[in-house]
Order: sequence, then C-alpha cells, then structure tokens
Amino acid sequence: MVNPEVIRTKAAAIRRTIRRIHQLVFQPDEQFWSDERNIETVKLWVIELMQDAADLCNHLAARLIHLAPTSYPECFELLGEEGIIDPSLADSLRQMARFRNLLIHRYWDVDDQRVLEIARTQLDDLEQFLEAIAHATGVAIEP
Repeated sequence: MVNPEVIRTKAAAIRRTIRRIHQLVFQPDEQFWSDERNIETVKLWVIELMQDAADLCNHLAARLIHLAPTSYPECFELLGEEGIIDPSLADSLRQMARFRNLLIHRYWDVDDQRVLEIARTQLDDLEQFLEAIAHATGVAIEP
C-alpha cells in the first residue's frame, strides 16, 4: 500500500518547483539571458524537480508493483509497462530523467537553450504524472 503522506509531500514539492521554474523561464528571452544566474538556477531546479518525481516513482514501484528499478529512467518505464501511467507519458518522463542525469553527470555537454526549451515546454508532463498517480492510488493531491 502506498503512503499517502509521501505522495502528497512529493507532489507539493513538484508543483512548487514547477511554479518557481515557470516564473523564471517565461520572462522575455532578452531579460532571461541578461543574467547568467537564471539558467544556472533553472538547471538546479530541474534537477530537484526530477529528483522528487523519481523519488515518487520509486515509492510507487516498490509499493504497487513490488519492484526496485535500477535507474530513474527505468522507474518511469516500469510504471508505463504496468499501466500506472500512460506509456507515452512514461517515455517522456524517462527522457526527462535522462536529461536530469546529463545535468548532473555531464553538465559541460548541456546546451543552455535546450534547458530553457525543456523548462518552457515539458513540465506539464509532470502535472500529468501527478494526475495519473492520484487516479491510480486514490490519494487526493492538492493543486
């Protein structure tokens, strides 16, 4: 059985981080790029965001399908295979988890423009993830 408090706490952290990222990345480009701290902050927040999503994913994998994934990308893949989340959503989250790994382990290879694009266009997938979790577990998650 899942721990509703873990789900609610991680979901709140994910939503809080998404809001923070959106406040920063939806500035006009000129304003965003005028301060190099902006992109570095977004990178850190994307790492935190995906860490919370992966923690939640691992909790669900352990509690619902009794598996311990060997990596963050694999965790999302397993939830998709088990029908807990839509397979296309699982694929998107798997790619985001890989991007998180790139930010941590090969940060010198990261294209800053790509970071901004992902932050502007792909964070809605995490909202879908939270909705799917609420549906699969019956745990009410605050908006």
